[in-house]
Amino acid sequence: LRARLPRVAELELDGFRIVVTHGDQFGRGVPPAAFLAAYPDADILIHGHTHVPRLELVDVVVTVMNPGAAGPRRFELLPSVGILELEAGIPPRGRLVPLSADDNS
Repeated sequence: LRARLPRVAELELDGFRIVVTHGDQFGRGVPPAAFLAAYPDADILIHGHTHVPRLELVDVVVTVMNPGAAGPRRFELLPSVGILELEAGIPPRGRLVPLSADDNS
């Protein structure tokens, strides 16, 4: 399946330019500004790789999100997902949602 999917997906939705990538090409501990430097025309950048949930505003209007990981617990991190609400003409609204509050999940 991985061979059939693009490494980076770029799309426009409700007027927002969105980039989705696993993020492994950037390594770990990369600041959100590095994603914006790589994709300067993006309004929303979504990545994974680290499994560490992140939702940050960069450069006043660009949203960078790592939804975490919804699968089995890894790296002592609780499972989570990210939700972005898009509406043309309004800044994106995002949130990170933990899937378990149980420390033994």
